[in-house]
Parts: sequence; structure tokens; C-alpha cells
Amino acid sequence: MVSLSFKNKQYSAICMALAMSVFLPSCHASEQSAAPGSKVDSTIQLAAADQAGVVDVAAAPILDFRGTISGDVLDLNDGKGPDTEAVQEFLRTGKNPYNDNPEVIKNGYTIFSTACSGCHGHLAEGKLGPALADDYWTYPGNILDKGLFETIYGGGQGMMGPQRGLISKDEILQVMSWLRSIYEGDPKKAKWKN
Repeated sequence: MVSLSFKNKQYSAICMALAMSVFLPSCHASEQSAAPGSKVDSTIQLAAADQAGVVDVAAAPILDFRGTISGDVLDLNDGKGPDTEAVQEFLRTGKNPYNDNPEVIKNGYTIFSTACSGCHGHLAEGKLGPALADDYWTYPGNILDKGLFETIYGGGQGMMGPQRGLISKDEILQVMSWLRSIYEGDPKKAKWKN
């Protein structure tokens, strides 16, 4: 059982925002009540645990992952076998556990160079697809790990097709860790590209 202590107020606020991204669509999608054991009840409990300072990741509900363009719920069965512990943690927290892991970051670059560099350039400098290391964001939601995963896994506009089934969720997290490691911009300057 994994427990995380949220002492950083900014990270805690992000977790609350992610929890609300699950809670609010559930509220508006139906007249669903917070019955014990329901997704809404689990989200309320997660938010309360976050406010108390400790979240039990293993007991947390899986977040609601949606397509960046369509907003449709993403099918998280990528056909690549069982999820790794890192993927399971990510699906419940929205935070990539591989960020800041040098070995994974190195492997993330290897995956990126074979699966992504044809469009985004060998150092994510941009080519047919946009640059990925600056503060000009095509999709502002990609500032969060959850949003970046949704774009890679479910696809974006134009030539950015979904990577679901092409590379595993774990490989996507590894690529994301490399992208985060090379980021050069200031997220506060992020701009929406129309």
C-alpha cells in the first residue's frame, strides 16, 4: 500500500483540481448520488484525504481520462498486457511517478526517438509536429501529466494520432518523463495555439 503526503500546497491544489475533474463530470452526467462505494463517493473521500494530508493511492479511484479533442472517455485497455505499478499509480493520481528518475528518462528518450521523433524532431524541437520543450503549448492541459498523457494516448488534432495500442501506457509515461526533463520554458507563459 502506497501513501503520499501532500505538503506542497501547489501540488495539493493540482490534486484537488484533478479530483474535481472526476467529480464534476459525474455530477453533471447523471443525477447520481454519492452512494457508498460509488465513483463520486470515492472521489469525495480522495479529496477529504488530500485535505487531511495523506492519500492512500491503492484505494483511490481511477481518474476520468478523456480525449483531448473529443472529450470522450478514453478506453484505457491498450491491449499491451497488465498495467505496471507505475501506471496504476498514475491512473489514480494523475502524476507521473517516473518524473525525475534518470534511468527511466534515458529509456523515455529511446522510446521517443523511435516512436515520436519523426514528427516532433530528435530533441522535441519540432518538425512536422510542434516542439515539445518550450512554453508554447498546443493544448494547455498538457501542463499537467494527466493532460499530456490524454493527448499522447488519445491523440490530438491533425497528424497527432492516438498512440493507444502502438506503445504501452508505461512507455507513454517514460516518454513523458523525458519530455519533462528537457522542458525549457516557463509554464506560466504557456499559450494556446489555435
